[in-house]
Amino acid sequence: MQPPAKLSARAGASGPYGGDASRGGREPDLGQFASPTQRANRRKLSVFLGVLLLVGAASLVYTFARPAEYRASARVQINPGSVQVESIRPTGGSQGTDAPRPFLTELQVLTSRPVVEAAVKRLGERFEGKISILGSDPVSSLQSSLMASPTGGTDVVELAATGGDAGLVAALVNEVIATYKEQLEQAYRDTSGEALAQIDDELTKLAARVAARRKAVDDFSARHNVVSLEREENQVLARVRGLGTALNNANEKLAAAEGKLRSLEEAAAQGKSVVRARDNPTLANLEQRASQIREELRELERSYTPEYLVMDSRVRAQRARLAELEQQLASQRQLSLQSSLAEAQEEVASARETASRIRQQIAGDRGTVQAFSARFNEYRALREELTQLESLHRDTAQRKAKLEAGERARRPAVKVVEAANIPQEPWRPLYMRDAAISITGSFLLALLAMWVVEIFNRHDPRPTILVPQPIAIPIPGRHYGGGLGASSSGRPVLSEMVAPGLPAGTSGLLTVEPTVPRELAAGEIGGLLAAATTEARLAALLLLSGLSPEELVALDWDDIDPTKREIHVSGASPRTVAILEPTFAILERLPRTPGTRLLAAHGAAQPTLDDLTSDLLCAAYDAGIERPAEVTPATLRHTYIAFLARQGIRLADLVRLVGRLSAEQVAFYSDYAPAGKRLTLDEINAVVDGTGLARSAESGTTS
Repeated sequence: MQPPAKLSARAGASGPYGGDASRGGREPDLGQFASPTQRANRRKLSVFLGVLLLVGAASLVYTFARPAEYRASARVQINPGSVQVESIRPTGGSQGTDAPRPFLTELQVLTSRPVVEAAVKRLGERFEGKISILGSDPVSSLQSSLMASPTGGTDVVELAATGGDAGLVAALVNEVIATYKEQLEQAYRDTSGEALAQIDDELTKLAARVAARRKAVDDFSARHNVVSLEREENQVLARVRGLGTALNNANEKLAAAEGKLRSLEEAAAQGKSVVRARDNPTLANLEQRASQIREELRELERSYTPEYLVMDSRVRAQRARLAELEQQLASQRQLSLQSSLAEAQEEVASARETASRIRQQIAGDRGTVQAFSARFNEYRALREELTQLESLHRDTAQRKAKLEAGERARRPAVKVVEAANIPQEPWRPLYMRDAAISITGSFLLALLAMWVVEIFNRHDPRPTILVPQPIAIPIPGRHYGGGLGASSSGRPVLSEMVAPGLPAGTSGLLTVEPTVPRELAAGEIGGLLAAATTEARLAALLLLSGLSPEELVALDWDDIDPTKREIHVSGASPRTVAILEPTFAILERLPRTPGTRLLAAHGAAQPTLDDLTSDLLCAAYDAGIERPAEVTPATLRHTYIAFLARQGIRLADLVRLVGRLSAEQVAFYSDYAPAGKRLTLDEINAVVDGTGLARSAESGTTS
């Protein structure tokens, strides 16, 4: 290798390409003597500036080349009013009711083609040149630029239009509102006049029908002598009803007379007196006189003896008088009986005659009554039809009155809250904002292009060499000078200097391999759970559920929610962990003591990691697991995390189960994941294989 002085002299004489600079040759290219880092920086700068300038210029040209669009808006309050709606009544016919016009329908009418077309015709004089450049169908173009949106909870509508001409869009919005207002009022006037005309025509027709029907009813009543719908007020029916009543009375009298005659005949046959003395004065006088004589004779018999009375002439005369009176009484009773019989017979005959005459009259009027009943039913049907027509006529008159009274309420109203003004600033595009976005995007795209270029121009880095500080080690039989070993010529001896603590020939760069916990197989997990105590089994199940050893030791009974079967983990990685069924079975068997540690046993208030490690070591030894000293809480946690990582779980979901992991741990466990799509919590099995956890846990909880 030549010294630097000679190299620089040669370069100055001939240059890098062999030319002589003093004889007009090219200047030396100093870039070839630049370091790789400098060449890479220049490449990055050229790529970055090239992409930035190219993309930035193109995006800025596109941004400022877009034409400006203006937006004009107005707010208008619309009260569409109401319309008459015919509704069917239960009794028949129709009835008019007020129904409000749909507000959203009016929004469609506001931006409809007829309204826009009428507004464009008005604008044709002022903006004829600007409208003509919109093409063969300017109405459709302007209609597509309009947008009506209601304000929530109100009847106010915001009508907006966008376009390239600020004056045209503002005038279009105002003209559309004015045109819509005029058409709405004209439609109201047409509809209102039409409704009134229909009701007047209906009233006229109903009045004519009512008059015709009333005349027909009156003519029918006069022709058939039907006075009214009340049957008692009609002569034929009243006379028939009277004959029926008279016949009933005659039959009653006949039955009474016949009964009286039979009783008199039976009394006469038995020799009984049926005539009372109070009914015959003569008979009453005779009975009184005979009774008086009998009383006098009984008085004399009480005063005198029978022999005396036989000899007394006065007594004999009274007895003779009594016998004569009794004879007169008998003959008088006979005469009265004969007279009563004759009267009873005459009464029976008279009653029979009367009843027979009434029956003949009823039989003679039967045809008349039937004909009148038929006419009466027809008259009733005619009256009912007349009543219905009159009711319809009254309802129609009421509808007309309501329609006339509600004209003001049904009248639509359009009020311009805020008219459209000519916009002074473009609505879109926002040039400054879009320019800032373009520059920012160009900057990011330039960084991306620089990064892509560097990927394909990246060189492998040179290995780093550590040169240990040599230490002179005295060797027997040699001499040293100046603190370093030397040969006989006085030059240092380097071959016999080594790094401290290393044997001769070893490198000073040491590789430290990370210590990875042991991963248990499914059978080892089952044996461990089966051989563990209750507390150790609970700890193992919780470690296999995502808890770290530190979180498990600090877990309290208050952190466990048995109703929701959840564990609320606090600390550096707060989260909620679901309780598996075997774990929950163990927790139910343990005595719950709020405020104490979950793993506190044998009177220990504060369990430690050493206690937990010792319990797991004992369980691993009892289960016959090889190298039981390697079975620690970290082993179970590593087993669970590796089980999840091998399924391809998303690392964000992994943190939700097991808590935060360091960057080294995340990088380490990411190597366990298979290639392909990452799975969410719902797509993986969060429980260690059933051959290990479920079966051993079952045996453990039942043991």
